[in-house]
Amino acid sequence: MMFSTLLVCILSIVHFNHQIFIQPAVINTNDIQNETFIENVTIHEDTTIAEVIDVAHEETDKSISLFDDVVELNIGGQKITTLRSTLTVIPNSKLAQMFNKDNTKKKNLPMDKSGAVFFDYNPMYFNFLLDQLRAFKRMPKKPGYQIQFQAPYMNSPMNFTHMLVDLGLTQNYFLSPTEGTHINLTVNSLAGWKECYRSTYNIPFDFSVIKKSCNGSRLLVGCRNINNKNVLTLAGIGQYEDVVHPCLPKQCKTNGKSKKKNKKLTCSSSYQCITQGKRGVGWYNANNQTWGFVRGSLSFVIDPCDPSDLDSDYRLCWTKQSDIKKGTGDRCGSTKNLQNSNKYERLVYYIA
Repeated sequence: MMFSTLLVCILSIVHFNHQIFIQPAVINTNDIQNETFIENVTIHEDTTIAEVIDVAHEETDKSISLFDDVVELNIGGQKITTLRSTLTVIPNSKLAQMFNKDNTKKKNLPMDKSGAVFFDYNPMYFNFLLDQLRAFKRMPKKPGYQIQFQAPYMNSPMNFTHMLVDLGLTQNYFLSPTEGTHINLTVNSLAGWKECYRSTYNIPFDFSVIKKSCNGSRLLVGCRNINNKNVLTLAGIGQYEDVVHPCLPKQCKTNGKSKKKNKKLTCSSSYQCITQGKRGVGWYNANNQTWGFVRGSLSFVIDPCDPSDLDSDYRLCWTKQSDIKKGTGDRCGSTKNLQNSNKYERLVYYIA
C-alpha cells in the first residue's frame, strides 16, 4: 500500500499588541504536485485573511471612484495620462469644467477612436502645463486671477498663451478688467467682480460704508446713468489700500495762509491735492469727505470736488457734502454737479 507524502512547512504565528502576524506557509503534496503560497499579512484578532483582502479592495475602489481617477488624453497624436484632480485643480477654469465628473457637456468634447479626449496642441506645451498644474495641487489655494503659468521657453509664449486662453487658464478669464481706468465699460464684460455698494448721487456719499461693505483686496469704482444700466460710464480699479489711502495735499490755504504738509489738515473746503498714479489710476481721499480718482498722477484743486476739465472723461468724484453753496459737486466723468441727481448711480465692486 502506497502512502502519499505530505510535506507542510511550519506556520509560525506571533501574537503581539492584539495583532497576528502570519509568516509564509508552503503546502506541498505528491498527489497535487503544486505549491500554495500565503503572502505576508497583518490582521486583527477574529478577522480572516479573506475579509481583510475584500475590505482593502473595496476601500481602494471607493477612493478611486469618489475622489480621483485616471484620464487618458490624446494631445496632438501623443497619448498622455494624468489624474482628473490635476485637470480640475484650478476651479471654474474651462479645463476644470471639461473634466468635472458632473459635466453634462462632456460628449461635446472631441474624442479619438479609443475614446480619449483629443486636443490639437503641441504635446510638449501641454506636458509643461500639466507639470505646473501638478505643482499647484501641492500649494496653498489661490484665486484664479493670481495664478500665472510660465511658457516652456522664450520663443513659445504666443502658442502657449493661445492654449491657456482656450482652456480658460488666463488671469483675465477669472478677473476682467484687472487694472486701469475705463470708459463705457459694459457690465456683462465684468468677470470675477462682486457688487458691494450702490446708491444714487442724490444720497450723500458715506465713505465708512465702503470700508465696511467692500473690504476686498481690490476695488472697482464706477458710475453710470440709470437710463443705461448695462454700461458703466467710467470705472477705475485699484488695490484696496491705494483706493482708501488719504490724499496727500501739496498745500492747504486757510485765510490766505499755507499750512505745512507735516501738520494736520484743517481745511474745510478747497485745497490742492496730489495723486500718485498706481497702475494708471490716481486715487484721493480727503478726510473721508471727498473721494475719487483721475487718470495717472496729477495735482489739482478739489472744492469740494474736482472741477477740472483736463482729461474730464476720466475723472470721478464723490463727496459727503450735499448742500454745496459754491464750488463743484459730485461728478461722473465730464458730467458735474450731480450731488442732487437721482439719474446717476455710484457703484463699487470688490474681489476677495
